[in-house]
Amino acid sequence: MKRKIIGILVCTLLITIAIPMVSGIEQKPQIMSPGMIDQQQPNNGQIHWLPGGVPNWQQFYNRGEILEEVELHFGCWYSGSYDVTLSIEDTVGGTLLTSVTYQAAAFPLNVQTWFTFDVPDVKLTQGQIYYMVIRFDPGSEYGWSGDNGNPYPLGISSRTAPDWDYAFRTIVNKPLPKSVNTPFLNFLESHPNLFPLLQRLFQRLGLQ
Repeated sequence: MKRKIIGILVCTLLITIAIPMVSGIEQKPQIMSPGMIDQQQPNNGQIHWLPGGVPNWQQFYNRGEILEEVELHFGCWYSGSYDVTLSIEDTVGGTLLTSVTYQAAAFPLNVQTWFTFDVPDVKLTQGQIYYMVIRFDPGSEYGWSGDNGNPYPLGISSRTAPDWDYAFRTIVNKPLPKSVNTPFLNFLESHPNLFPLLQRLFQRLGLQ
């Protein structure tokens, strides 16, 4: 009887230590996973030669937390082209949320390929439509690939063809489900000898 009482006390002590450690994880912010593709339209079989002096845009539906990068299937076809700016806006010509500008020399000449526009990170609202907008001066030659057939049904583009979507990817920090790896479990994983010690203790106490 005495051994069982001692065993119960030991178990109670372990539970007392574990409870605040387990409950403490609920106060921690969600773990963020960087560099995940959120939205994409990968079809890039056709090139649209963009007009200069006007905004060229594609809508996208955001499900991420922090927008880190935007990738476009893009190309420069004249080395004397003017700088090109990609901006993220809530509406075209509305609130500018983030932007980045590149010179023509930053792009492989006469090649359409995936190019990363490394915009300054910006927090976006989940479930909201935003616009990625390309602007440059006339006298430039830039192409943005895409496809007909409404390959991205969650948004539309600036091209007059109603079923055209430009090829793009949005790279975000996205919240992951809370991990079951509580600090208590992490502690046990880092002390693997604890399990056999507890097992021998319970055997001596007659609890096994």
